[in-house]
Amino acid sequence: MNLRSSRPPNPGARATTTPTGCSDFQLASFQLAYFWYCQGVAPRRSTARATELLFIARHSIEPDTVFREFRYAPHGGTFHDGRIHFEWGNIKTLVSGRTHKGVKTVNVTTNAVHIYHLDRLKKPRRKEIERSHSLKSGSISGSLSSSKADVLIIDRKGKPFFISFKEIEGQAKLGQLSADTAYGAATLDGGIDDLDTEALPIPASFDHRSTSLSAESFARISSKDQKLAYFKRNHPSQWSKYVDRRTSEAANQLREFARVLCNDRKSFIEFVGTTFAGSLRDSPDFFIVIGDELIQLQAVLNELRTARWRVTTCDASTPKKHAILLTVCDATSTYTLTRIEQSFEGSRSKVSQTKGIVYHFQQHPKTGLNYKKLLSDLR
Repeated sequence: MNLRSSRPPNPGARATTTPTGCSDFQLASFQLAYFWYCQGVAPRRSTARATELLFIARHSIEPDTVFREFRYAPHGGTFHDGRIHFEWGNIKTLVSGRTHKGVKTVNVTTNAVHIYHLDRLKKPRRKEIERSHSLKSGSISGSLSSSKADVLIIDRKGKPFFISFKEIEGQAKLGQLSADTAYGAATLDGGIDDLDTEALPIPASFDHRSTSLSAESFARISSKDQKLAYFKRNHPSQWSKYVDRRTSEAANQLREFARVLCNDRKSFIEFVGTTFAGSLRDSPDFFIVIGDELIQLQAVLNELRTARWRVTTCDASTPKKHAILLTVCDATSTYTLTRIEQSFEGSRSKVSQTKGIVYHFQQHPKTGLNYKKLLSDLR
């Protein structure tokens, strides 16, 4: 077999052996289970992202070799196993043992010829990949909110498979919103764009000593955040009134947002599709992987369009945070699609970045009839 790698020769590298004679790939699978057994709970990003490496490697007839290449080139590289071209960006934190404790994966196709791990691949390279495979512009090179694919697979016929991963266990947030966004007729206004800093009583020139920030923190933030830091420190009463008003308006808007989604199925489908797939919400080639389950999003959306399902909402606020639950139910089951929690981030004068209103789309509940179970049951 002709194996080709982009990593430089390393004749001095020490061979990896284990007391049980495990291969690198088998050892990685064992280590991930033992590591997280000892640690308990892991951050979603490192665990779920690391599972993607196992998923990628298992598409090769030499998975151990592919995984070894990941370890040899953790800052990015390419490799050809004689059948499939693999490419990845900086995966250093993913090959150091922090792999998801559940090692179940699924093979998307037996005819793969290109597999790209998209996380940390530079945007110019992503654009090159789009052009070389005749993909829609922005499908993998857009912003974080519009490009939801973690892995791209291309088969022999040029068919793309856009893959998004959700870990089986633990909390997997669906995303967050801090900008004005519309899903059909349902809208949310995030951020702080309604506040005109030019109209505030802020001097043309000042430094960190007029704020509650250190010199280092002050130097790192934008001009707008510097002005807001001054305003928060020197006009606390006016700032507090703005935060209270903006928080109240956002709470009312969130309730209206949920009401529209319950009554307008087209807006609801757009919300679900965009939340999971971004700009690829209408693509039949977008899939979600949960463990060893491969879920075509279009099949789920087509089912949710039917009259079998009702969309409902209820208040889920706490004393400090306003929130709603968005649920989907039929005659026998009620699934919670998400808990949407609203917060005003950066209100305190010692916080350097003032984000304003942020909507968090959370998994709820941790286990049971949550969005993962809904996707699994409708696949």
